[in-house]
Amino acid sequence: MQNVMITGASHGIGKAIAQALYKRYTIIAIDQETPSHTFFSHFYRCDLSQSDAIAETITQIKNEIPALYGLINNAGMFIHKPLNEQSLQDWEKIIALNLTAPYLLSQAFAPLLTHGHIINIASTRASMSEAGTEPYSASKGGIVSLTHALSLSLAGNVSVNSISPGWINTDETYEPTKAEHAWHPSGRVGKPSDIAELVRFLLEREDGFITGSDFVVDGGVSKKMVYP
Repeated sequence: MQNVMITGASHGIGKAIAQALYKRYTIIAIDQETPSHTFFSHFYRCDLSQSDAIAETITQIKNEIPALYGLINNAGMFIHKPLNEQSLQDWEKIIALNLTAPYLLSQAFAPLLTHGHIINIASTRASMSEAGTEPYSASKGGIVSLTHALSLSLAGNVSVNSISPGWINTDETYEPTKAEHAWHPSGRVGKPSDIAELVRFLLEREDGFITGSDFVVDGGVSKKMVYP
């Protein structure tokens, strides 16, 4: 089976992607925490906010994995703090994990991805925000831009796309309210499987025509006209 690498595969969207793919692909999981699930064949522990750790993990994988079909840059973190309470450390860690890590992994593994895919998990916060989310929004805007830049640098060899989720309920213990579901034109809050299904669809495209695109998956929320 073809090899697909997923970062942040232990929980949430990453776990759902692994679950959706593991019967068809050999899943290589990268995370700081060992997954409690079994939807993977290889696991590499790595703090993706640290460039030295990323470099060591890249070397290890290249010595053990000869080829890749897909790289899913999913790992990320979110903070919500008033602007005057955000520290430089907050900014640097989020940019390192959410943006620099996908760049470094894409750069390193592109030669192994002949006629393969890079799929970056961005966010609707790349194009819309709320107060107190500057580092996260900036990182996700960067991911969308990184996606279309990579699609040109790797044109003809690797398809590169991003997915921008809206509200995806990754808390398995939380049931959204009726009002929260109704706020979405789709009639419900998103599930991790909604993103996983799109990842699976993109990986099944073999002719490379779908590339350089960002796919918004938010139940229609970003298309709502909102008045005060």
